[in-house]
Amino acid sequence: MRLLWSLALILTLPAMECVQALPEKNYDSEWEKTILPFLDSGERFTFRSADGVTELQGIRFVHPNAKGTIVVVNGSTESWLKYGEFFYDLYKKGFSIFSYDHRGQGLSPHLVKSNPQIDQIDDFSLYAADLNAFVREVILPTHPNNLCLIAHSMGGGVATDYLQRYQSPFRAVILSAPMIRINTAPFPEPIASLVMKLLHMSGLGAGYAPGKRDHNPYESFEVNSVTSSRARWSANNEVWKNHPEAVLGGPSIDWVNQALDKTTRIRAHKGAITSPVLIFQAGKDAFVVNPSPEELHKMFTNARLVLFPDSKHEILMERDGIRNKAMGEVECFFAN
Repeated sequence: MRLLWSLALILTLPAMECVQALPEKNYDSEWEKTILPFLDSGERFTFRSADGVTELQGIRFVHPNAKGTIVVVNGSTESWLKYGEFFYDLYKKGFSIFSYDHRGQGLSPHLVKSNPQIDQIDDFSLYAADLNAFVREVILPTHPNNLCLIAHSMGGGVATDYLQRYQSPFRAVILSAPMIRINTAPFPEPIASLVMKLLHMSGLGAGYAPGKRDHNPYESFEVNSVTSSRARWSANNEVWKNHPEAVLGGPSIDWVNQALDKTTRIRAHKGAITSPVLIFQAGKDAFVVNPSPEELHKMFTNARLVLFPDSKHEILMERDGIRNKAMGEVECFFAN
């Protein structure tokens, strides 16, 4: 099996590493001096959602001598605001970058008026439709060639749904900790799905899913489940402190209900994705369950799997040793 062979190969080769511009030593001062001005230099814009009901917020960094264009699709409860370091690294490697905030998230209009911190969606398929609208309306008219895509977490699930349903112009795709199967522990996925459906049918769908609540700005680094880099974790907290309008807490019952249904459909989709795909998996992921190589092989015919055993969920925002290896993989994959 092609994917199984790729997995065996990557685990036996020396890990590729690319030292980036912002090491964790003196990270706070360098982040303020380098990343924030770069993020402010990006051109902000809006575009119409696929169904025409809202305006979504985007950002672009157009390189004067670009060797390609990379579209970055972020994860659940996120914003492009927290990807400044990643954008900066890609730009310094010679790429133009485009990104946007999903409907209901970040700087795009939030959907629950009674509590804007609740992450809500009525139809999960709209996320992929919005990505398609972004590609067709924003990217292709001005940057039609040498396109690459990288998507994190929920963005990885959205990108997979997009690749299954739409004609893709991307010559290479990276999925980082993709949300193809959600971690529903301590309950099995079928039980969690049944509970969400019952709560939705009871008219509670727009409220927080069980165990979810508003963002806690006082949460300690020691209990976080996203990264083992204190420096990058602190920088992300500064993003939310400086942009309270972009903050989300947790997902709604409707969101979880829709996400469980969509990820099940993604895994059962007939016809594998043929685009070249690189998949990052985190060995200490608390948010998604890593699909097996056999499961991935049914979904992707041209994929390579890279495991980061010591990484938490946000591989691209991990400590230097992990992140540098991931960035080396990104640079090599998009350069080919």
